[in-house]
Amino acid sequence: MSLAFRRGMTFRRLPNLSGLLVVLSLLSAPVLDANTPITVDVERAVDKAYTVDAAFDVNVPASIAWEVLTDYEGIGRFVSSIRQSTIKRREPGRVVLEQHGVGRAWIMSLPMHVVLEVREHDERVLAFHDVCGKSFSTYKGTWELLAIDGGTRVTHRLKADPTGRQPAMLAKSAIRGSVKTLLDEVRQEMRARGAR
Repeated sequence: MSLAFRRGMTFRRLPNLSGLLVVLSLLSAPVLDANTPITVDVERAVDKAYTVDAAFDVNVPASIAWEVLTDYEGIGRFVSSIRQSTIKRREPGRVVLEQHGVGRAWIMSLPMHVVLEVREHDERVLAFHDVCGKSFSTYKGTWELLAIDGGTRVTHRLKADPTGRQPAMLAKSAIRGSVKTLLDEVRQEMRARGAR
């Protein structure tokens, strides 16, 4: 109110000032996920396995993010490293999923095969672990969704120990690059579905 009486302002000018403030606040507000980087941290644990902690924000509701993460047999359409993904068994809250893919490290391509037991929790958390042990002696992790202002935060955690041990720096670099590509492709699919 005090702004309306300073320097001869009248109540008729107050809406113009309010409109200007609204426009300025909209212009300066960050656009969720337009320039939000995908974060990927990779560390080597004491047991020599690699741990991944990654996340991104996306401006779609959690329901759309969940729909993408649980599109088990369609994942090969939007994730370039997956060649085949087949549901072997489905029960309420539990899926057994066989996947064949390709891991890349610089100029090398390595075939990967996992059979994942996936647990679905409240359309918010997917917990998974490999039960076949062909490509990894350890492969387990989670996808977690958190509703945030204007969208969803997607967090991905993974512990992986490839069976064919590569030099630590090569494997760490390859894992970081693979996870970043995976998350970028998943986020693009979420955006595409959100725009429909």
